Amino acid sequence: MSKMKSLTPLAQNYVDRFDALRATLPGHGNPLVASTREAGIARFAALDFPGRKVEEWRFTNLSPLTKGIETKEAPATDTVPEAEFKTPHVMTFINGRFSGEDSHLDKLPEGIKLASLAAELEAGNTALPDNVAEESRAVVALNTAYMEDGFVLTIEPGVTIEEPILIRFLSQSGTAENARHMRNIVRVKANAEVTVLEEHCGANGHAYFVNPVTDIALEDGAALHHYKLQAESDAAFHLANVDCDIPKGATYENFSLSTGARLSRNELATRITGSDATSILNGAYLIRGKQHCDTTTITRHLVPENDSRQIYKGILDDDAQGVFQGKIHIAPDAQKVAGDQLSRALLLSERSSVAVKPELEIYADDVKCSHGASSGELDADAYFYLQSRGIDEKTARKMLIDAFLADVLEEVSNEAVRSYFADVTARWMDEV
Repeated sequence: MSKMKSLTPLAQNYVDRFDALRATLPGHGNPLVASTREAGIARFAALDFPGRKVEEWRFTNLSPLTKGIETKEAPATDTVPEAEFKTPHVMTFINGRFSGEDSHLDKLPEGIKLASLAAELEAGNTALPDNVAEESRAVVALNTAYMEDGFVLTIEPGVTIEEPILIRFLSQSGTAENARHMRNIVRVKANAEVTVLEEHCGANGHAYFVNPVTDIALEDGAALHHYKLQAESDAAFHLANVDCDIPKGATYENFSLSTGARLSRNELATRITGSDATSILNGAYLIRGKQHCDTTTITRHLVPENDSRQIYKGILDDDAQGVFQGKIHIAPDAQKVAGDQLSRALLLSERSSVAVKPELEIYADDVKCSHGASSGELDADAYFYLQSRGIDEKTARKMLIDAFLADVLEEVSNEAVRSYFADVTARWMDEV
């Protein structure tokens, strides 16, 4: 690729290295895969990493990432931690590659296929994006060029699986390669139902860049309960994109719990294309130190008679910075639609801050929509009341924080995942 001096250093590095590295990427011998990757790197070179002049990124500064991450090799990590969340179905990726020996996929019921993207690309079994030249998100275009692995999940019509499927993405030291471009593809067919829990984890101090893209398509009457724990290293960068189409009678439930990463952004886009369909986007972020966590959502109601709900809550301590940008778009013909959105943040330090940008873009007249946003400190009166009843300061503080989070955690419909997330948040609060 020709050198473009106007690109940020990390973007230029990706463009310069593409020709040398393409032969190491899965599916490189497949002409369709190769042309898709070429389109991806060309689009990325045209876009570059977004700067703060881009409206959707004005609250999140990527310059610490785009200046480049040190590639100095760290001491190797030999052991793979055991999964805390218990389920018989576990798929594990280590440093961006599927690890069969750390996975348990032999008990998946009939009608469910879970495979590695790398294997599917090599076999020519995976449908690839055909609109790469029109992609407006630079990190998605970059992922298309460099996608190395990920999970490909297909649920056949009418199949329901009771136990959640756990997908673990672990970043470990001991490798000079510090970027993971994971591409995940989920297809839930008519009247099928599945629960997926993703974990993105890394040991503190380990610097790396994670760029996962998840493409989800549901068929009529399908239900996907999609949960995510982002607990990356405190030196990591995590930029995630999820796209989901929701047709007639289908439900997409997403809950993201973020506690890790130096800088993270969780971007979700849902398109409601059928009546009686539901988009549920909820989450919580608990950050401290100098962490920065950005949640950006857009829900598009394209047809009549469906609904969407969003609740996000953040707890910020020290110098942490939070961002919530949420848009609900209702097309001109999308009558009898309901869309609700709520963002709340609890600031535990005078130095912490949150930027909130809720939006309603409504082109229909028979709709019920609402949005709200608030941020503030712990309730001083409630704090005083608890202490006046003999509860010590630290316990009173934890009780109020727990009460603030309780209702958003109740939005997690799967009881086992809800309990697991409650344990994660309790451990975080123990350090407050």
